[in-house]
Amino acid sequence: IAEARQPMWRKVPVPSRLVNPYRIVIVLRLVILCFFFRFRILNPAKDAYALWLISIICEIWFALSWILDQFPKWFPINRETYLDRLTARYEQEGEPDRLAAVDVFVSTVDPSKEPPLITANTVLSILGVDYPVQKVSCYVSDDGASMLLFDTLSETAEFARRWVPFCKKFSIEPRAPEFYFSQKIDYLKDKVQPTFVKERRAMK
Repeated sequence: IAEARQPMWRKVPVPSRLVNPYRIVIVLRLVILCFFFRFRILNPAKDAYALWLISIICEIWFALSWILDQFPKWFPINRETYLDRLTARYEQEGEPDRLAAVDVFVSTVDPSKEPPLITANTVLSILGVDYPVQKVSCYVSDDGASMLLFDTLSETAEFARRWVPFCKKFSIEPRAPEFYFSQKIDYLKDKVQPTFVKERRAMK
C-alpha cells in the first residue's frame, strides 16, 4: 500500500547556469521592445492615423503574447516520471484494472511518400508498448485510400499477434521490427531466458 502511494513523478530543477543565459536574452529583448514602442508611440503616422493605430494595437497584442510566453521559460522545470509505479497504483492484485485506455491515431496520405513499411513499423511499435494490451487501441487514417497500405496493414495485424507478445515477454526496445533487427548490437545481452533465441529467429 505504501508503494502505491508513492508519487508518480518529481520535479527536477534546471541548473541556473543553463537558464541564466536565456534570462539575459529575455531581458535584452524586453529592453529593445520598450525602446521600439517608445519610438512607435512618439512618432505617429499623421497622414494614416487609423492604420498607425491599428498597427500599434496589433504590435502591443503580439508583445503581450510574447511576454506571457516567457513566464514558464523564466523558471523552467523538468519532471522525472516513475512508470514502474503505475502497476503498483493501478493494477493491484484482486482489484479491477484502473489504468486508463489509450487510443493512438496514425495518419498517412501518400504511400509513395510515406512507405507502408514505415506505417506498419509505427503501428507495431505502438501495439508493443509496455501497457495492458486490452487498454491500447491503434487507428490508422489513410486519406489516400491506398490498397497497398490496406494489404500491408492486414499482414501487420497478423504479424502483431506474434510480435506484441514477444516484445512484452522480453522487453524489446526499439519495438519497431525494422529498427530492432537492423541494430548491430549483442541482442543476447541481459536476455537470460533460453527461449529468447528461438523466438527471435521465429520473428525474423
